[in-house]
Amino acid sequence: MNIVRTTAAGFAATLMIGGLGAVAPAHADETAPEPCSHQQAQYDRASAKLAKLTEKWQANPSSETKKAKKAQVQRVAKAQARLEKCQAAQA
Repeated sequence: MNIVRTTAAGFAATLMIGGLGAVAPAHADETAPEPCSHQQAQYDRASAKLAKLTEKWQANPSSETKKAKKAQVQRVAKAQARLEKCQAAQA
């Protein structure tokens, strides 16, 4: 029974101390992220991956690499469409 009381008291104390310290202060200098930054990042990553796959395919043209490149081309196209849609909504 003493173990239960000790554990409960320790847990309650941890919550009280941690609970008060867990409140994050508000920062006035925080700015909102740029519009379409997430879509731009996705497009950039997809384009970079496509460039790597293109180099790999040119060095070793196998059917597996060709399939991966084809799939990545589709991912780039979708990422570009999302980016353009976001930019059009911002304008």
